[in-house]
Amino acid sequence: MDAMDVDESGPSQRLALIRAVRTLDEDSSLALPDKIHKLWLLLTAAKHTRLHGVEESILRWLLKQMSANTDSAEHIRRLPLTWTILGHVFPKIPAQALGRSLAYLRFVSILNKTLGDVTKPETQAGLPAAEEGTTASKKRKRGANWPATLEELRKPLGCLRTASGVFEALVILLEQGTAQSGELTPERRVGAEHIKSLFSSSGEETRDITARLLLICDNSLSLADGELVKGQQAWVDTLTTIWDLRLRSKEDLLEFAKHIYGRASLILARFEGDYSATHLDHVYNTCREIWTPQLRRFLNAYFIRPARQRFAADKNIDMPKLALGIAQNDVVASATAMWSIAAAIPRDTSDPKSKIEHDAWTENIFQEVVESLEPLAHRKKNDVLSRLLDIALQTQSIPDTETLRTLYDRHVLDGVEPDWTLLSKVLACDPDVFLAAQDPQAIFDKISEKSDSNPKTKNEVVSNVVLPLQDAYSNARDLVGFVTKWFRSLCAAESVEQCIWFDSRIREHLATILHTSLSGTQILRLLEGLESIPNNSGELLVVLDGICAGLTDESTIANLHSKIISMMDQKWGEISPDVLALRWRILGYLASWGDSRECNQLWKKIKSDLKLILKKKPLTVVETFEAFSCCYKLCLSNHVGGKYEEDLTKLLCTTLGRLVSSVDTEADLQALRPYLDLVFNHLPRLSEQPKQEVNTLTDQIVKLFWRVSYKFPLLLNEQRLEYIRPLIHNYDAADEEPMADALMAPLLDALDNSGDENGWTQPHTFNLLSILLEFPVEFWTRGRRKRMMSSWKKQKSMISSYAAKDPRYALAVLRLLVKIMQQLTFYEDMEFADLVDICSDLATNDATFLSLIERFVDSTIRQVLTNTNEFTRSYLLSASQYAESLKFGEQPATCAQIILLKSLAAAISDDRSSNGPLERLGKDPNVFGQKLAKLIERAFSEFASEADESSMASLTDEKLRFLSVVLDATQVMRNHAASQVKIELPGDTLTQLERAGNGVPSKEAAIVWKLRSFLMKQNTNRYTMESFSTILDEADHGVEEESINGFVDAYVQGKGQSDRDELLGELIERGRLAGGSTGPLLAARRLLELYKAPNIDDKSASTKGGLDLAKVHDHFTSHLSHTESLLHFKHISETILFLLDKHANVMTQYNIEATLTSVVEVCSAHGPKIQGPKAAGEIFASLFKLVALIIKRHRLRLSGHFHILLTTLRALLTVLLIDPSPSISNRHSARSRHPPWLLTRLQPRHAERFARLLTLICEPSAASVARSRARSDLDSATDVAKRAAGQYMYLVLETYIKLQLESEVTRDMRKALEVGVFSVLDITSEGCRKVLNESLDASGRAVFRALFAEYRKFGKWKGV
Repeated sequence: MDAMDVDESGPSQRLALIRAVRTLDEDSSLALPDKIHKLWLLLTAAKHTRLHGVEESILRWLLKQMSANTDSAEHIRRLPLTWTILGHVFPKIPAQALGRSLAYLRFVSILNKTLGDVTKPETQAGLPAAEEGTTASKKRKRGANWPATLEELRKPLGCLRTASGVFEALVILLEQGTAQSGELTPERRVGAEHIKSLFSSSGEETRDITARLLLICDNSLSLADGELVKGQQAWVDTLTTIWDLRLRSKEDLLEFAKHIYGRASLILARFEGDYSATHLDHVYNTCREIWTPQLRRFLNAYFIRPARQRFAADKNIDMPKLALGIAQNDVVASATAMWSIAAAIPRDTSDPKSKIEHDAWTENIFQEVVESLEPLAHRKKNDVLSRLLDIALQTQSIPDTETLRTLYDRHVLDGVEPDWTLLSKVLACDPDVFLAAQDPQAIFDKISEKSDSNPKTKNEVVSNVVLPLQDAYSNARDLVGFVTKWFRSLCAAESVEQCIWFDSRIREHLATILHTSLSGTQILRLLEGLESIPNNSGELLVVLDGICAGLTDESTIANLHSKIISMMDQKWGEISPDVLALRWRILGYLASWGDSRECNQLWKKIKSDLKLILKKKPLTVVETFEAFSCCYKLCLSNHVGGKYEEDLTKLLCTTLGRLVSSVDTEADLQALRPYLDLVFNHLPRLSEQPKQEVNTLTDQIVKLFWRVSYKFPLLLNEQRLEYIRPLIHNYDAADEEPMADALMAPLLDALDNSGDENGWTQPHTFNLLSILLEFPVEFWTRGRRKRMMSSWKKQKSMISSYAAKDPRYALAVLRLLVKIMQQLTFYEDMEFADLVDICSDLATNDATFLSLIERFVDSTIRQVLTNTNEFTRSYLLSASQYAESLKFGEQPATCAQIILLKSLAAAISDDRSSNGPLERLGKDPNVFGQKLAKLIERAFSEFASEADESSMASLTDEKLRFLSVVLDATQVMRNHAASQVKIELPGDTLTQLERAGNGVPSKEAAIVWKLRSFLMKQNTNRYTMESFSTILDEADHGVEEESINGFVDAYVQGKGQSDRDELLGELIERGRLAGGSTGPLLAARRLLELYKAPNIDDKSASTKGGLDLAKVHDHFTSHLSHTESLLHFKHISETILFLLDKHANVMTQYNIEATLTSVVEVCSAHGPKIQGPKAAGEIFASLFKLVALIIKRHRLRLSGHFHILLTTLRALLTVLLIDPSPSISNRHSARSRHPPWLLTRLQPRHAERFARLLTLICEPSAASVARSRARSDLDSATDVAKRAAGQYMYLVLETYIKLQLESEVTRDMRKALEVGVFSVLDITSEGCRKVLNESLDASGRAVFRALFAEYRKFGKWKGV
């Protein structure tokens, strides 16, 4: 047999591999690629042993073949299978021997040479690399290990295959160079250093390797064909680790700037800004999501942060400047990437020194970045500057005012027209830029030029420029200057209403900042100044409108009132209606401010103009509406009994008459919406006095209400009630009975309709019912309720017929009847037959209908039982006759019958009188319960027979809903009916129901468990403990806890505590609590809730030996870290919590320690493998509850065992602060630190809970530390507990400080932990603080000093 042939026999596979390796150089019959392929087959087939000589021989042979400069050596270097074999043999060779071999055979040089080949792909003539890669994508479907020709491997797709193999081998090699926990033997440590030295011995080669790997990452994005290359997600982390292995030197920043920064910034900028990104497919999006944070960490750690440190030392930023200069080929990418990372460097905003240093750093970097953009065209440069300022706003790294002013002068105004986008960004950063400008009026002039622009541009200019400019002047205490310039700009405009300064948002914003920016005296001087500026086109009205809207202080209004009146006392000439509308708005303000005398004078001045507008001008004109609003305010000032109230009310009525006519003729009511809102919201206040004019006003309001209501069919469904709802819910309308009656009487009249037609069944009736449903209960007086119900009773037969055709109408009728009968209502000819009719006619198997009918029936019956008069006796007599008349022949049971009997049985049972109404009638009070029981028996029999004849899957929703109603009735009977009333079903029926319950669709799980609970209650002896457990195993995760509780209650009814204990033991011993169905877990929890401890005086019970809750607790804690889902974890933790709390007296020392140990295990790498977006937060919250309860309820058991609590706290703190997404360089250590369920970092709200744990320990309550034995009056239990905790809690601080050095802890997280940390420092003695300080390194001591300084400043109590 040839040595290179694969032997299929197992024992000789290793021997065949050894022979093949020995003859590698001797056998010349096979080409090198074929040899490598055969070698791979033998290598994968051979069983690995402790001996590694064969693997070392393979390694030497491969590296020897790859080291030459021939085409054959290049072929071997490019062959992906070569790197696959290397990756396979790396772990088989001890690290020390592997490192020596790789160093001797110059592996790093071979790697560098390979990457040099891979980064220079050959392409077909005239065919781009990306396109060529796409055309050749089909070739990738061959096995990745199959030999390929050198020409194929030189193409872009071949280079990508080679690169994938190189990266995969490098990942394995770098893992060998990581000293993993548990393997820190001297040999392992030396071997790891050998491997690391491969990349640290030659800085230039490592630099070139990193740069070429980065280039490969970039090229791979354009060669993707819809599938990720194997291991592609970790490529950036891999090259980061290689760069990290270089020996540190002063030239690192220079090397990085020259060789690394340009490509890295290009990829990052492309990801973040989509610069020149055209391949937005799955591969690109996946790489962007994973690589973006990795690239940011890479650039930040090895370039930006070192540059920041050098700047802090000597104010030197030559390296960032050099990097920007070298990357001039794509300066946009390099500048954007540098600024986005430099601006986002964390700093302590509470430390003034840190803030000053950060501001200086970002200022210098920003200036260099802006300077690097000079070669760009004006438009492109401004776009990039806008992006840079966006980043500045996001990171709160705002350039100083002088720099922004330079941008404004050079870039915003340097063009035909201002760059409004860039201008808005400059304003958002610092509006003060314009306050010290050489020509502040220039920006106002530029804004005025946009008056002729399209509405979208004008909207953006106002939102992003004008309003921030307004804020800038306000912050500078120069709002007067802004208003003056605004007014001058209005005066300079050709048309005020077309001017951009006429925008209402400017006036509204002025109103919001006026009170805080100007005093009354300043406003008065401002008005005097405005009055002195010539104007003749209503410009003054625009400014006055904003000022008047912002006046809220009464003293200010009193000082300015006369001045504003004098300014308004003039002829306005030919001004557009839009501007003149502001006149009436201002006059409305004056009317609402003045007293009756001033309002009367104002009315005399404007009476003629006001009447002319309200009588002649179209209602759709804005001026007309503002005049109408002004008229209302004047009328309100004269109400009640004012001199001109009658005239003003007549004018309002005249306008309302026009409005009613317009509603009839107007196709779209949206144009009249302002009038409707004003009328329905405010005018009812004027209808208090019974004068003729007021009655007319009320009539007009009601008429308008009805005209709008008649428009309902023409309106969209969501708009119908929005127009009239303000009046319906207006308290003034509800309080005034004449208006309330005027609103509701037509509705009730329309339903009564004494003519030939039935008012309840007209096409518009649904709209009437919708309006009636909107009226609050205050409108529904007893008379209206009785009238409504009487009207329904008279026409109920026709209503039922109509409702059968229109479910929407039927639902509206039911809702209205329920709303009425929820209040005490005895209508004319009220009888029990009404309930029978409504249940028979409107009852369907729809859940909503059934719920409403049940509420109606229950409310009616309980209202009847509140009285003991003749009516009640006759009503109940009819009800009992109805029950007695029920004959269960061929007619099936109906929902109506069940609902009626169920409500009657429940109501009679709740009546606690000694001689009930039925007894006084000589009727058996159990008649309803007995009939209901028979009805339920018949319903179950019918359902069982139907289910037996057909599959449960074919049963309609109607049948299942009927079954739900029947099951609800059984529950009511059990809760309310007399104990002697029983439901008796034959065995065959029970068997059929059991079979039916097993076949009900899973979506109806609630019905299934109701049925099972009922069957269990019927005959508990039919079920054994095994069958009970089997049913519980069928419970899925969606089943409600109440359903399982009801099933368990049904099974254990009548059973003694010993039987319940036996059942609980069976559920626990089955060992299915941590996974699978949640049924057994919920059942065990319910049995524990029902547990009754034996009486200590009952010696027989004590001698038998009951349930050992301590063992039960231990069983649950052992499952906590092995749960399979979040639901299981929460149920188990809640059960443990229940035992620790409700049965604290039987918990032993072992239980307390086991609970804390289980918390530590959950927080370890061996914790539960639970996935989900909310899993981390909910698991942490459950662990917090467990530890907090132990501290509060079992504090005394921690004495002498505090080290266990410390371990728990440190584990929780580690989970709280650690970053679960580490880079490859610390991946192995991270695996041993954070649990599998921690996929995302926890939030400050979780830190607040941990801080609560610290305060519970350091500030214990007296109850938690009190002992039964007496203490000396001078010996405080809380003080003793604090001193005991103070000896250990500083170790938690040590963990907190070290974690801050390992991962970035946000300011919000530190703030949330501050209360707890300060409480620890409160109880830590000076000696313990010294021990803590000595246990830290220099960085840790710096953090501790800052923390202790904060504590002395804010946390330490300094009281007497």
